[in-house]
Amino acid sequence: MYLVAGLGITGQSVLRYFEAQGEHCFAYDTREELDVSALAQRFPGVEFATGHLPTAWIAQFETIVLSPGIAQSEPWVMNLRKLGKQVIGDIELFARAVGVPVIGITGSNGKSTVTTLTGLALQTAGYKAAMGGNLGQPALDLLLDETDYDVYVLELSSFQLETTYSLQTISSTVLNVSEDHMDRYEDLEDYIQAKTKVFEQTDLAVLPEDFSEHGMIHHCPVVRFGLSESFERGPDDYGVMEQEGQLWLARGQQALVTVSDMVLQGKHHRLNALAMMALCQPFNIAPEIFQKVLSEFKGLPHRTQLVVNYKDVEWINDSKGTNVGATLTAIESMGQQARHRNAQLILLAGGVGKDADFSPLQPAVHEYCRQTIVFGRDREQIAAALPHEAVARVDTLAQAITLAAQTAQAGDCVLFSPACASFDQFDNYAHRGKVFEQLVGEMVAAEEAR
Repeated sequence: MYLVAGLGITGQSVLRYFEAQGEHCFAYDTREELDVSALAQRFPGVEFATGHLPTAWIAQFETIVLSPGIAQSEPWVMNLRKLGKQVIGDIELFARAVGVPVIGITGSNGKSTVTTLTGLALQTAGYKAAMGGNLGQPALDLLLDETDYDVYVLELSSFQLETTYSLQTISSTVLNVSEDHMDRYEDLEDYIQAKTKVFEQTDLAVLPEDFSEHGMIHHCPVVRFGLSESFERGPDDYGVMEQEGQLWLARGQQALVTVSDMVLQGKHHRLNALAMMALCQPFNIAPEIFQKVLSEFKGLPHRTQLVVNYKDVEWINDSKGTNVGATLTAIESMGQQARHRNAQLILLAGGVGKDADFSPLQPAVHEYCRQTIVFGRDREQIAAALPHEAVARVDTLAQAITLAAQTAQAGDCVLFSPACASFDQFDNYAHRGKVFEQLVGEMVAAEEAR
């Protein structure tokens, strides 16, 4: 018998999976105020509880399927573990049931894009490839799909990996690591340990050029990817090379795709493309497939997405910039593009900081930003990390947009990249991004009506 703990998107996918398997379970959520009446109607064979776990249940289940949003350090979870209860997650259930190759993708930033690119490359090459996990459909819902997939491409969060023990992957990667979720992890090393669990049972480890292996990978080949001139590539490593006056993405000394053919330009887009090609290495995909995918892929919503160019000012939605590393990448990428126009950035940042250190933003802000406008709960923490910069404080995103419109000069870019979680004022990063787009649209409409 199982206890499904947490009744959000992941928990509900577990309920659907157990229903399909004919597996009985209990369902519990710590939120007393959560209305589970619709779920109880949808799953009549499941007993539900909120707020407090019924004592009578404890002797009846052996395993907790813990949603990723619930930390194993929660006292009630620790108490159940002391009683001998096993704690797993939805990805562990997936791992125990899947019978075809899996590609695992994690990292602080870029994992949704690389997951999508990898899936698109495999699909374009003729494979039945499913994409999901922390992105899009939950992994267990993919297993319930009627399609007989050839390969699953999973985006995996550190929270999911914490409760995963038997996932075998044909290739896997940690794209990068920057400080994130420090309100949940003891320190950066603890966070790294969670991420690198993806390598425990992989056939091919794909690592950034500068990523330390921490002595953890002895059982499989390692392929690296990177852009630096000092990166000495082996025959199976991925980087950039010049050939016939053009810059190419390359495997070893084999040119694969011309950089100029990519729709998305910029350092981080090249890194994402290299990681994707490395992850596909076991499938021997032709360079023409990669070229087609990269020449057509225009990016995912809320990731340095152009909303509008109005009065020669670009408004960029990077609401997915939920940590310092993501925002730093966005500032550097968009800042370099603005510099080519002899222009600067107006950075909009703020929200819930997750106990992050914002000081790494300071050099890039100093180099590229005309002004930073901070809003939301932890705006003062961001402002304090930028002591010598032009920083304005407001309460809301709407106020930040109004001030940005007054500040921006012709050629400038207003970059909305919060470096924070969204749940002080929004449901999630997607809701926050949609509100940004709506507010910018209303601002433009009001200007046009004058």
